[in-house]
Amino acid sequence: MKTGIRMKIVAILAAGLLFSGLALAAPAEKAVKTAPSHPELSAQEMLVDCAECHKEATPQVEKEWYDSQHGLAMVKCYQCHGGFENFALTPPRDACAACHADQMTKCPQDKTCWQCHVPHTFAAKP
Repeated sequence: MKTGIRMKIVAILAAGLLFSGLALAAPAEKAVKTAPSHPELSAQEMLVDCAECHKEATPQVEKEWYDSQHGLAMVKCYQCHGGFENFALTPPRDACAACHADQMTKCPQDKTCWQCHVPHTFAAKP
């Protein structure tokens, strides 16, 4: 076995042992749920439109977007959610204001857009 491969295996095993030890040491009531992180991408992969991968990774979300007014207008994911360096699973309110300044002045300031509209389709909630 090559030394480089052996070192990677040792590093993976060590990380696994460290993680499992931390998980056992942390009390259950203190556990914090975090959103799954995005898989590591190469610089070339970062140039691919999000929808290309999300057709398979999250097909319902991609279809909701694709069939929505935003999808028809080709509003891209990064325009609301940011890019890889500043990605937000839940976009900040000002991300909507970039295109919808007039609508934002009419909306309650203490609510997000998706409290009144269905995320990705942005149809009004019943």
